Amino acid sequence: MIQVSVVDSVTVMNKEASRPPYSVVVLHDEAHHRALGIWVGQAEAFAIDRGLRQSPLPRPMTINFIASILHSLGAVLEEVRIKSLKEEIFYATARIRSDNTLHEIDARPSDAIALAVATGSPVFVSEEILDMAGVALPEGKMLHRIDATTAAEQSEQHTAEAGEAGEAGEALVLEEDFTKSECKRNFQRVLRILMR
Repeated sequence: MIQVSVVDSVTVMNKEASRPPYSVVVLHDEAHHRALGIWVGQAEAFAIDRGLRQSPLPRPMTINFIASILHSLGAVLEEVRIKSLKEEIFYATARIRSDNTLHEIDARPSDAIALAVATGSPVFVSEEILDMAGVALPEGKMLHRIDATTAAEQSEQHTAEAGEAGEAGEALVLEEDFTKSECKRNFQRVLRILMR
């Protein structure tokens, strides 16, 4: 297993307003300079984003609630492991320690990553997954979080070009329909935004 850092969660808007947006969590294998994208739901992406930004919320989100339960029971999330990839679906486990007992709990990667971000716990990905689905980054390039201003400007530009009224959100707008077959191409576009 290789430790990765959680770089960002980016919401990808569709050119067609009628189609729902998608979100991708970007993980970085610093040792081998690779990135891994895991497409997640918007709620999980929001939780990850808020955890990364350490944004205060008036009320705890579900992930914060779960972290509080673990803490009050004296349990800790030791780590998250993204262990396998089957038929384009990632599988993860959350390793939770309570006293001297280690529990491995099956989890969706998005939930497990959100909890890891909320608790400051490490995330690991199997070498096999990184070999299959990881993307090598160009020499000398590093990944950085997209700032809210850049995301909002891209969303405003798309809205203006489309001639539609709407609020700008923290989202990346792609200029083509987002289909399952275009995941890799769209992830490459997300990486270009995050690379400096």
